[in-house]
Amino acid sequence: MSRYSLKPWPQHSDIFEVAVGWDPALGTFFVMVFGVPNAGRDPDVRYWQGGQPNQIVTVDDLQSAVSPYAELPVELASRLANDQGHERASRSQRLSRFISRLLYR
Repeated sequence: MSRYSLKPWPQHSDIFEVAVGWDPALGTFFVMVFGVPNAGRDPDVRYWQGGQPNQIVTVDDLQSAVSPYAELPVELASRLANDQGHERASRSQRLSRFISRLLYR
């Protein structure tokens, strides 16, 4: 899983962090928006997309989900696409090895 932190838009002084990433287990990108924490407490989750399988499957869809809260820089969008592509390749390789072991035992 990858996770990156974005700086919220200046008009969102009530937001502590915008987190984005790729969750290979669910096959989805995610965005989580955290409110400013109260003393001694963890920040509240204000918004969360990508908690269900295949909920956000493209970087463009992730950009749409993030845009009200923060900017998704082009470099990070590219890195996230690579995270997604790398995991798909790894999953494919693991599946091929598993099938080979079944066939050639």
